[in-house]
Amino acid sequence: MLLQAGPLQADYVNGYLRYIRIGNQEILRMIYFAIRDQDWNTLPVTIQSETISRTVNSFAISYTSTVRHDSVQFNWKVRITGSADGTIGFTIDGKALSRFLRNRIGLCILHSTDHLAGQPCYIEHSNGYFSYAFFPERISPHQPFKNISAMQWQLDNNGAARLDFEGEVFETEDQRNWSDASYKTYCTPLDLPFPKLITAGTEISQAVKLTVATATGSKAPDREREIRIVATGEMSRFPLIGVQLAQNEPSPGEKERIFLSRVGFSHLRTDIVLSELDAPAKLHKALEQSRQLKMPLELVVFCNQRFDNVLKMLLKVLKQHASSIKTLILFETETRRTNPKLIIPDLREYLPDVKIGGGTDANFAEFNRNPVSYENFDFVSFSLNPQAHLSDDLTLTDNLNAQSDLIKSAGELSAGKAVYISPVTLKPRFRTVAMPGDSQAPGDYDDRQTTAFAACWTLGSVKYLSEGCAASVTFFETTGPGGILDQDIVYPVGYLLQHILQWKPEQVEITRTNAALKISSLLLHKAGATCLLVANHSTMEQSVILPDQFSQATAHLLISENQQEPRIMTSLELVLGPHEIWSVSLTTG
Repeated sequence: MLLQAGPLQADYVNGYLRYIRIGNQEILRMIYFAIRDQDWNTLPVTIQSETISRTVNSFAISYTSTVRHDSVQFNWKVRITGSADGTIGFTIDGKALSRFLRNRIGLCILHSTDHLAGQPCYIEHSNGYFSYAFFPERISPHQPFKNISAMQWQLDNNGAARLDFEGEVFETEDQRNWSDASYKTYCTPLDLPFPKLITAGTEISQAVKLTVATATGSKAPDREREIRIVATGEMSRFPLIGVQLAQNEPSPGEKERIFLSRVGFSHLRTDIVLSELDAPAKLHKALEQSRQLKMPLELVVFCNQRFDNVLKMLLKVLKQHASSIKTLILFETETRRTNPKLIIPDLREYLPDVKIGGGTDANFAEFNRNPVSYENFDFVSFSLNPQAHLSDDLTLTDNLNAQSDLIKSAGELSAGKAVYISPVTLKPRFRTVAMPGDSQAPGDYDDRQTTAFAACWTLGSVKYLSEGCAASVTFFETTGPGGILDQDIVYPVGYLLQHILQWKPEQVEITRTNAALKISSLLLHKAGATCLLVANHSTMEQSVILPDQFSQATAHLLISENQQEPRIMTSLELVLGPHEIWSVSLTTG
């Protein structure tokens, strides 16, 4: 629902405000509230008794919100207002009905990194002092702003935006650490002990007020804009793309093996924990699957100094199968991070042609906050999933462009080493503080894995990781609910990766669009040919104008939610249905 507060527009979606903006300038990405339990899970809410009133220049919304999840019972009363003078208020009053542990409860504000990276910000602190700081350009490992009672920054039109907070002390973190394209200002500083016990009857009240002072002559909102894709001419090498051997599934059947072996994957990731009794059996299975699927292994070994001798024995075994090993990544079992001491002196002698990497099996935050020297490694590696915070479709799409920033920051942290992302999954595989044996249970996968939405998200991920110059990316699992197919059913993401890899791209050209929250475009090149893939992330039909070079191109519908006859592209305009992916090809001579 579109809301207006004087010069401000906002979208009201499921109880929260999104994309607060003046014209085409985004002011805030989102205002919402959440309960994070002791494991950092964001608990689901139910909205009741919702009332909405709005005029041409103002609005008022109220509702109750309930949380009923395991031991957590909590009620909220919410009021959201927008005034003709360009002021938006968001107030929450809550009461606990049960006893539970929480890491955080309350308001969160998201600021887009696209618009604010490197920009100054004025901070008023709860102790009465003030300071000036900058929204970080390189991904900040720790909170750039702390002890906030108010903050203010400049807008492109020489106006200013200001946030005033009540009821708690706030601070700001760089959410690109978890692949979100935002800075988040949230309540309850992390310096305070957590989790905290909440007893029945506990009441919590918080409020945030957004005030925007616009410069004279500010442009009125552009309500309709033509969506265009622009090719920039900037090129990078297309990365290697691999897949992970499914951990909780039986070995691929004959039909699955045929499909997987023909997709064109560069490698097959598998994990070996040396302390586990079945480690030799898992290694044998991985080597056999490598042979059957015709993919060399990306072997991820979890060990520690107690198992140093076991690691040496493992390497002697691997030396006999060196032709099946493409890369080796070493992590400590307890931390899931690389300890350079694990690199034994004669490692290169055992596997002279195998590239050796290190980093973390967790997300980029762990890599960013625990720097070590990677001078003896060929590459650095970390994993990626888009659901560290919120899991709705819009948020997953919003955050795609942060993936380029991850690659650039990792390269800077590692003094220019190649960056491998392994693996990419839709859902977290484990809690960051968990042990390798505490990974997700069988069946704990995202239901969207089998949908066209997942294929569109994956196209966006391939786009931003390749445009950011990733050297290698491992996507999903081979089979099952976290894979790319199951028995004789190939998921849309499987068809997408097959189409891309069988085309055998050599380079990717950076493309831009004025509607990145709706459309992703991946422009691929090889000798004599060009291929443009376009995905519609939205649930509405979108009309897109392609670059001029595609005036004589041919197009076909690759992925669709609906079984229908393929439509024909006319001129340079491409019309995409909800969650569709089109492939537009061109022979360049």
